[in-house]
Amino acid sequence: MRRPGREFGSEKPRVIYLALRWNGAQPMIEQEEKMIKKISKQLNVNSKYLRIYNLVRPSKDLGMSLVVDEFNDVEETVKRIQSRIKNNQNIHRIVVGGRSGSMPMVALMLKLLIPKIRVEVCNHHKARAINGRPLELVKILRQ
Repeated sequence: MRRPGREFGSEKPRVIYLALRWNGAQPMIEQEEKMIKKISKQLNVNSKYLRIYNLVRPSKDLGMSLVVDEFNDVEETVKRIQSRIKNNQNIHRIVVGGRSGSMPMVALMLKLLIPKIRVEVCNHHKARAINGRPLELVKILRQ
């Protein structure tokens, strides 16, 4: 099921990538496909095994900030991820994009709720790279 700007990609994923939001209006299918190709290349996973979730609804220029009014969206997305994992035993990792703002807390929450799945927190945005390539800064929440 495709939910523009919120959930798209493989119906039978092995890897889930979680970003904060789509920065802009509702994306076109071509834009989502471009993002899937880019992220699958960065994560070194076949694009047909990647599913992307955005934690909250699309919104322009809010960056990594999360407001209280968006907590219902966060809860909904986490429940959808839990449901996807429950119905698909092939998922072996969740990559949470963003080492700033609310994303590390979201990664910790996912690890507590879904302890058997590997959760990685990475700096995915080129503008926020600290040393070297962005995805070299990956941290893993151990089981």
